[in-house]
Amino acid sequence: MVCKRVFIITGAVCVLYGAAVLSVIGIAAVFNWFYLFLGLFLIVLGKVLGSKNGKGENTARAVCIVASACLAVFLLTEAAIIGVSMRDPMPDADYVILLGTQLKDDGPSVDFRARILSAYRYLEENPGSMLIATGGKGTDEPVSEAEGARIYLVGLGIPEDRILAEDKSRNTRQNIENAFALIKERGEDPEECRIVIVSASYHLMRACYIAYRTGFSNISSRGSTGNILLLPHFYTREFFALVKDVVKYLFHE
Repeated sequence: MVCKRVFIITGAVCVLYGAAVLSVIGIAAVFNWFYLFLGLFLIVLGKVLGSKNGKGENTARAVCIVASACLAVFLLTEAAIIGVSMRDPMPDADYVILLGTQLKDDGPSVDFRARILSAYRYLEENPGSMLIATGGKGTDEPVSEAEGARIYLVGLGIPEDRILAEDKSRNTRQNIENAFALIKERGEDPEECRIVIVSASYHLMRACYIAYRTGFSNISSRGSTGNILLLPHFYTREFFALVKDVVKYLFHE
C-alpha cells in the first residue's frame, strides 16, 4: 500500500532529522523531541495500517484523508510564514524593534547574532531610525538579551543614543508590548510610528500579528537566517506557536 510506504519512509526521515536536532540544540526543551517522536509515530502507524483486511484498508484510507487535510493546512500556513519573511522592510522607519533570543556567556547565539546583524544593516541604511533592543535576562544568560544586543551593536559602530533597551520581557508578546509602552513613554504615538520588526525569518509573521494586535498599525519586518540545519525545526515550531497565539487573542481578549 502506497500510504503505508509513505508513512514509513517519512517517519524514518523524521527520526533521522529529529536525532540531528537533538544533537545540535539539546534535549531540554519539549519541542526539540517533536521530529523524533513524529517519526516513530509514523513508522508505527505505517506498520499498523499495513493490514490486509478490509477494516485495516478502510482505517488506512481514513487516516490518509485526515493526514492530507492536516498537511494542507500546515503547508498553507508555512507558505504564508515564508511569504512574510520575503518582504522588504519599509525605509526610514521611526523604530526598529529587535526581538531577543538566546545569549550565551561568550556573546549572542548564532540565531541572535544573525538578528543583530540584520538590524545593524538596516540602521546603517537608514540613519534616522532608532532601535529598541528587547529581551530580559534568562537564568542562564550573563546579562539581558537587550543589553547583549546593545553591546554588540555599539561594538559595530552604532551610536549609543540610537539604541533603547527593553530588558524586562520574557517572550515575543512582552517584547512588543513593552516596546509599545516605551514609545509612549517617549511622548510619541506608537500607532502612528513606522515600525520595522527584526527577528528570525520564521518568526516574523507571528511577531507582526502580535504587533498588530498590540496596537501598531504601520508595520513591516526584516528577517535573518541562523543555523540552516534547524530551519525545518523552527518553521514547524512556529506553526504551532502561531496557532496558539491566534487562539489566545481570539478567545481571551
